[in-house]
Amino acid sequence: MPEETFTPIGQKVEDIAPGATEETQAEDDQPRGVEEIESLCMNCHENGMTRLMLTQIPYFREIIIMSFHCDKCGFQNNEIQPAGTFQLKGVHVELRLTQMEDFARQVVKSDTATVKFIELDVEVPPGRGQLTNVEGLLSTIIDDLESNQGARREQQPEVAEKVQDIIDKGRKMLAGEAFPFRVSVDDPAGNSFITPDMRDGVGKWEKREYLRTKEQNEALGLTDTSNEGLTETGDIISPTLSTPSPPPAPAACTLAPPT
Repeated sequence: MPEETFTPIGQKVEDIAPGATEETQAEDDQPRGVEEIESLCMNCHENGMTRLMLTQIPYFREIIIMSFHCDKCGFQNNEIQPAGTFQLKGVHVELRLTQMEDFARQVVKSDTATVKFIELDVEVPPGRGQLTNVEGLLSTIIDDLESNQGARREQQPEVAEKVQDIIDKGRKMLAGEAFPFRVSVDDPAGNSFITPDMRDGVGKWEKREYLRTKEQNEALGLTDTSNEGLTETGDIISPTLSTPSPPPAPAACTLAPPT
């Protein structure tokens, strides 16, 4: 297994929270790094604490990390939200893993994104937003498949056998015994990402944007599905101003059906 180089988002918020709170108490006009909000625990229905932190993802944009913990029952939950709205276009990002260091690539998966390990033919459907890395995504998929194997062997032994093949292949991937293989993130909202590396060669990392279909716009709850502001080729139309303005002053796991 690759050396762990990624801090879980819940721990990241916990590490920053104490210092941020002390600075805020010392200077009321100093913005807090972490905001704390008392909120309802959906597990025991008592009050717990949600911590919110705005963070910048390299080569991407800002996102909001949310970490919830309930002192009463111990329930905790971590997720992310984009610090903005849906983008004009959807995005598809693909990474070709060729070495153990690639497992540490940071992954932003919004709640509208689908993650797929292509050679494994397994995907994670849209759901809870995550800030993780490639190793974390693949480990979660394999662990989820493995946790239900007992029931599958009793109820669907043939399916369980095929799933076991996927689990074994996934374990080999995690051990670095199945390079190269690919992982992709597809997000109609345009708010997901896999971090590139400046040393990536041709075919290693790829990002492309695409126009959403009418169905994808409707699924996102967008009432205007005409893609106004875009040309037929998908380029953004720059608005024409009737009166020039002066420049501003400088600022101070779903499993695919078995075949």
